[in-house]
Amino acid sequence: MIGRTLMLSISVAVAGFVAGAATSGFKHYYQRFAEEEDMNDGTVTQVEIVSDKTKKTRGRK
Repeated sequence: MIGRTLMLSISVAVAGFVAGAATSGFKHYYQRFAEEEDMNDGTVTQVEIVSDKTKKTRGRK
C-alpha cells in the first residue's frame, strides 16, 4: 500500500515536471524563432491619446 502510494506520487511529480519542461521549452523556442506577426496575441500593445479631455478648463465669465 505504501509502495503503491509512493510510486503514484513519484509518477505524478515526474508527469508534472515533464509537462512544465515541455511548456517552457515551447515558449522559449517560439519566442526565439517566431515571426513578428505571430508573436501578437491580440492584445493592445500601443495606445495613442488623440485628445485629452481629462482636464477641466476653468471658464471665466
